[in-house]
Amino acid sequence: SQESNAMITAKRPIEHFKELVATAIKHQKISTNELAEFYLSNLLADFVAAKKIFQELSEEPLSMSYLKALGAGREEQGIILKRLGDFSLFISGFFSDSLKRKIIDIDFYILTGVASYGYLADFYRTEDSQALSTLFEELAGNFKAFVDVLAEVSERSSLTSARDVLRVYERWLRTKSRRAESLLRELGIEPQDISTLPVQ
Repeated sequence: SQESNAMITAKRPIEHFKELVATAIKHQKISTNELAEFYLSNLLADFVAAKKIFQELSEEPLSMSYLKALGAGREEQGIILKRLGDFSLFISGFFSDSLKRKIIDIDFYILTGVASYGYLADFYRTEDSQALSTLFEELAGNFKAFVDVLAEVSERSSLTSARDVLRVYERWLRTKSRRAESLLRELGIEPQDISTLPVQ
């Protein structure tokens, strides 16, 4: 039936990303919990399938959204901060290469994501929701590692051109990403930061 076909189609993205996220986490030897792993898989499925949050947040500067969240009521505050954290994580992981030529670079997205998830961890701690507090604390604390996880998923999904050697090297120079460093070594390149080399 059409309804059962729709259900199968709807399930595919989350199952697809769950497998890719689990593989990337294992490959990068990141210690995390199942809830965070599921959250990342669900985040990818939501963004890639619907792009709803992406459209909403891309229309307003991150700093404005963050300020709006801080001045909002508690319920709205939680919603906006979750969207900000999710958006920052998705963009940092999937489109880090394209951020180099933007006014707002990857560092700003990472700072915004860490701050948003950290705020949510405190928010849910005061609400006596320990599971959610722990989840967002994990997302904030391992934000950079999860950016690398999403970057690997992006590469394996062929959704970006991050395998380009120069772009991977530029990402490593900028963020010292363990994932970018690993990719370079797999390509036979030993990463070196030329800014720290002695002048001849």
